Amino acid sequence: MNSDPIRPVNISGVAAVPVHMRIAWRALTLMLKKENRDLRRANLVSPGDATFGFVKLSFLKDALVKYRQMVRFGDVLVMDSTFPPFPSPAFDKRISNYINYLDVTEAPSGIISLSTTNCCPYSCAFCSTNARRRTEDDLDEELLKKTTKQIEGLGVPQLILHGGEPMFRYDRFLRLVKHVSDDMCLWMFTTGYGVTPENARELKENGLFGVWVSLDHFRPEVHNRQRGHAEAFENACRAVECFKQAGVYTCLSLVPPPDLIDPENFKRYYDFARDLGVAEIRVMEVKPSGREACRGVIPHSPRLEKLQQDLYRDPAYRDHPPLSGLSTWLEKDPALGCQCRFEYLFVTSTGEVQPCEAAEISFGNIQEEDFLDIYRRACKAFPRPSTGCIPMVMYDEVRKYQEQKAELSSDQKGAISTRIMEGFRERGRVPGAFRPFWSLYERRVEAFRRRRMASARTWPDESSA
Repeated sequence: MNSDPIRPVNISGVAAVPVHMRIAWRALTLMLKKENRDLRRANLVSPGDATFGFVKLSFLKDALVKYRQMVRFGDVLVMDSTFPPFPSPAFDKRISNYINYLDVTEAPSGIISLSTTNCCPYSCAFCSTNARRRTEDDLDEELLKKTTKQIEGLGVPQLILHGGEPMFRYDRFLRLVKHVSDDMCLWMFTTGYGVTPENARELKENGLFGVWVSLDHFRPEVHNRQRGHAEAFENACRAVECFKQAGVYTCLSLVPPPDLIDPENFKRYYDFARDLGVAEIRVMEVKPSGREACRGVIPHSPRLEKLQQDLYRDPAYRDHPPLSGLSTWLEKDPALGCQCRFEYLFVTSTGEVQPCEAAEISFGNIQEEDFLDIYRRACKAFPRPSTGCIPMVMYDEVRKYQEQKAELSSDQKGAISTRIMEGFRERGRVPGAFRPFWSLYERRVEAFRRRRMASARTWPDESSA
């Protein structure tokens, strides 16, 4: 084991300026790269479209890092745990996707999360997977491997291997990790159960870049109660140390209990996380999904969003791990809104392709249909981003879907989910980070589609040749 693990270092203020310049230069280099120019030419994406994508990047990047520091981790820089590290092949792929695809329904998702098992020894009330310990219910390993390769083939730069608890079936999980290509940025979620120095190092050696370890409170008894396991706190803290020593970019994943909405209590948690030495904290507020769905929609507290901004501005917390997460800032109107499909897609342990863990609607099941067919269906259902959170805005519609899903075929699920997404967009609006350029985007994509149609008409009909 490493005696001197990599220490994450926050980058902010003047020190961040050259980093932004390096990232902008890399994006420009990728835009001019012959391989990317040839791809755009073949897809009828004009130089003006590529330039538009390049400019669009700056708006989205600014929203991503507005209330958080970037992190230097060894030889790489991390803007956010939802974005591949810079420099890396996955980073280049992510940036190239922004530039090479004008139509957002054609651009590859930024992240796809794949559940490797439904098994978990914990019983978290808010868990959307409703995990059990029946290994026979898990997806076939070869189907998971096939789907992983299809995800890679789409050009998706980042993959999360999820659960249940992935470490519950470690040997199978390790085989899946080894199956992921080197040019993808690989992450995992874990409760910390079953993590040892040896298997943490083995995962790192086989390509794991980052991990989110679930840890909801600085008091062991609160976390243990929330996770339904007497050793949950101890397991999580041990896992953090194991992954840090192995050289993995180690983050906490936090579902705040009610008392952490109080700023003073949250600051105690924040100090505790800093002392653990983690690189980042992902704040995920409770959604009406899983066993929590029966409680209905509980609005997110604005206190947590404001606290994130206050802590970011306070010099006393400059060296604390940055806070990230869709609930606290990014899904709100001034930022990126709901980024399901564009930045994230989730495949459950039973094969359902969902917008995210909490949005319990499905565009199809990979046990019944090919993943690529389902993916194309999902892409068409997301022609633009929207403010809000799907299970909160569309709660009644999602619950109705849940009541009838057992009787639906894979394509019927997709049709109903597409209608739910139409209603979601109607009730929301284009988020603030996209709004300055959205009307220009709509004009450009309309011209782009006309070019496509005109080009198709110029080709002779093969049947008459």
